[in-house]
Amino acid sequence: MKTIEIKSAWQGNSDCGSCSIRSSVLFAELNEEDFAKIHSPIDDLRFEAGSGIYAQGELAEHLYTLREGYIKLLHLNTDGSGRIVRLVMPGDLFGMEALLGESYAHSASAISNVHLCKIPKAIISTLGEESPRLHRQIVKKWGEALSQSESWFSEINTGRIEIRLARFFLRLAKISGDMAVAPLFKREDMGLMMDVKFETISRALASMAEQGLISNISRLSIQIPSIEKLRIFSQASI
Repeated sequence: MKTIEIKSAWQGNSDCGSCSIRSSVLFAELNEEDFAKIHSPIDDLRFEAGSGIYAQGELAEHLYTLREGYIKLLHLNTDGSGRIVRLVMPGDLFGMEALLGESYAHSASAISNVHLCKIPKAIISTLGEESPRLHRQIVKKWGEALSQSESWFSEINTGRIEIRLARFFLRLAKISGDMAVAPLFKREDMGLMMDVKFETISRALASMAEQGLISNISRLSIQIPSIEKLRIFSQASI
């Protein structure tokens, strides 16, 4: 089988050697010798908000690294109800259950426009055996995902809803000086994240705006006039 050069390892007009977030993704520690062992195409893909990436129960043949945007992982219960169990952010690895079983444990959907890499699990299985560097990175990413899920539930599922939203915005905020901007998703999605009705989300956002904690609420984002004020509010015990 022909060896794939580092600059053609990615099928979709991208290459992992010059990836803008390479330092934080799965292939961070790989070198030219490692990439020369890749014999399957790694797709570089873009999806619009609302697009499905894979479905719960679907045959798991790929892992994914998110380069831009946000992905929700939704778990559907036997009674038809659903819960968002993780918010995937740039640099995160998801779909890792492909390495353990035959099917995906959750469905993955884009909640913003996204740019991601679709990696055949055969690459990880083969290269992981030959490259200690990749094996270390897989273990690291798996640990990060578990830690992220645990802190996710703790931060956005305890306390009154305004405090939970404050923690949520602080986690996602892009800070410029004392001010910041945080993404805002569909109220229904945010309700599924925090296990409340979407009307509750809308009322909480309005309340936070009245208190001066957030401003300029749009369909896609909110502004945070004072990061320090929001941080103090998020640490309230009631």
